[in-house]
Parts: sequence; structure tokens; C-alpha cells
Amino acid sequence: MQAEDRVIHFSTELIHAPSQHKVPALQKLYYELSQTRAAYDSSDFSTPPQYRFYSRRPGKAQSVLVFLPDRVALVEEWADMSLSEFLEKVREVGRRVLSSLGIPRFVAQTATVRSTFALTHFTDARVFLMDHACNQAERIGPYFGRPIAVSGLRFVLPETPEHHGTLHVIIESFRHNFKEVFVEVKGVYGNQHMDAELIDNAVVNVQRVRSFIIDRVFPYLNQYDVPQESAE
Repeated sequence: MQAEDRVIHFSTELIHAPSQHKVPALQKLYYELSQTRAAYDSSDFSTPPQYRFYSRRPGKAQSVLVFLPDRVALVEEWADMSLSEFLEKVREVGRRVLSSLGIPRFVAQTATVRSTFALTHFTDARVFLMDHACNQAERIGPYFGRPIAVSGLRFVLPETPEHHGTLHVIIESFRHNFKEVFVEVKGVYGNQHMDAELIDNAVVNVQRVRSFIIDRVFPYLNQYDVPQESAE
């Protein structure tokens, strides 16, 4: 399997005590961000209590910053930026949200990374995952009686004293290209106390999710992506 995956999505939710965001404060925040590398091209204040800053770019890439009463969500869909650029955006937005909107701290966080891995020895990720990795050849079709569009695995890995956060792991055939395996890891981090001085903890949590894909999911999948003659 190709060791270098293709990241297609970054997102994080920074969760805080419920607050009623005021449009003038959000407009001020929008201007402040416009002076940084975390700028957005447009804003939408038309559907309270949900407000948005957003940018759209070629190739379906878009950046969205969503404000809800109890959280701020940063989303990079069909991401065209590096992890380091996204982390800097999390740091910049997190600090300015705390200072501009009167939020004392973030109390919890979710962090999600989605990427795809190209297979080396298989041309169909559905066959790779179900028939080969899970030994389900000829064991699904006779019962379901219908073609399979997407198939995969799901794991929930609870937090432990040695491992921060609960991880929700999805491994599927990629519906946009069956030659690739789609991976999503979502980390859920409770009991956070991130004020402006501790906002780097939000960055570390995103890094943990990304590292899990590289250090854990990749070798797990790679053990199965071998020539089929060798697997017999």
C-alpha cells in the first residue's frame, strides 16, 4: 500500500459553555481574521443562531468556520492545505474566538481527519477489505442478495490512562475511487480546560488523530496489501 496517504478533510469542534453570539462581535472577529492567514472570503449571518465564515476554492475545496451556541467548528473539506497550515488556523481562530466572543475556555473538543490510501496489489478496495482482509468472500452476497457499493469496518477505541481521547475509526472502500481505501478517525476529548494560554492543547489533539492514521491504521491495512500468491 502506498505509504503516503491523501488527506481530504480536516475538522475540529471547540466546545464551550452555551453562549449567545452577537453579530457585531462576530463581524469584528471576521475582520480580525481577515488580517491573518486564517482569513475567510465571506460571512453569513442570515440563519441565527448558526453563523458562518467560509471560503470556496477550485477543485471543490472549501473552508468553513461555523458558530453554534455551544461550539465553534473549523472544517476543511476536500482539503488543499497541509496539516501544519490547518493547525496554525486552529491556533489562530481558537485564540481570537476566546478573546473576541467573551468565552473563557473550551471544555471539550472533537478532531476529525479523513484520508485515502492507494492500494498496491488490489484494484478494488471492496475486495481488499471484505474478501481478503476480513475473509468474507462468497459469504455476503448470498445473504444480502444485492451489489455492495461501499463496505468496511468500524471501531470505537475508548480512552485509557495511556491514551487520550475516545477514537472512532472508519475504514471503507472509497466511493469516489474503488482503488483507494477511505479512512476516517474522529477523536473525542472531554474534560478539557483550554483557555488562551492552553489553546495549543487543541492543536495537539488534532495531531494525535493524524498520528493514529499514520502510525496505527496504515500498518494495520498494509499487512493485508500483499500479492495474493503470498497470502495463500
